[in-house]
Amino acid sequence: MIHLILNAYWEPLDFELPPESDGRAGPWRRWIDTSLDSPQDIMPWDTAPAVAGATYRAGARSVAVLSASAGAADERHYRVDPQ
Repeated sequence: MIHLILNAYWEPLDFELPPESDGRAGPWRRWIDTSLDSPQDIMPWDTAPAVAGATYRAGARSVAVLSASAGAADERHYRVDPQ
């Protein structure tokens, strides 16, 4: 799952994140945040830090991309059976 945040405002803003409690996603992880200095602005998928809380603060005029792993129910739904 991917959550895209676009902040075109000239000040940082807090954005509410979709809930994780439905059992379909693991914790949100910060993959990309253009308001951060390199090399923290783009992280490898496997080392992206978890986001604490139900909101994410996006810097002024920035883009943030958060990712979450699909749960077991979603993986069964999208799995392709080779038979």
